[in-house]
Amino acid sequence: MARWLSFFAEYNFTVEYKPGKQNVLVDALSRRPDYELAHLAYLESPLYELIREAYDDDDLAGLVEALSAPNKVV
Repeated sequence: MARWLSFFAEYNFTVEYKPGKQNVLVDALSRRPDYELAHLAYLESPLYELIREAYDDDDLAGLVEALSAPNKVV
């Protein structure tokens, strides 16, 4: 966002709202009445489960967890 703000700051322009029916130069795909989702794909990856299993098997995981925990007053 900051990069885009910096880019557009070099230009002098105003943004004006136009209702959809008055905006004749609108993107054709966004106004198609027959537009439907043709295909929806779910991607599954075993990566999260592999990381969890490796974490459970790691001997130093307990030490990392203890050092990452907020300090407790004894």
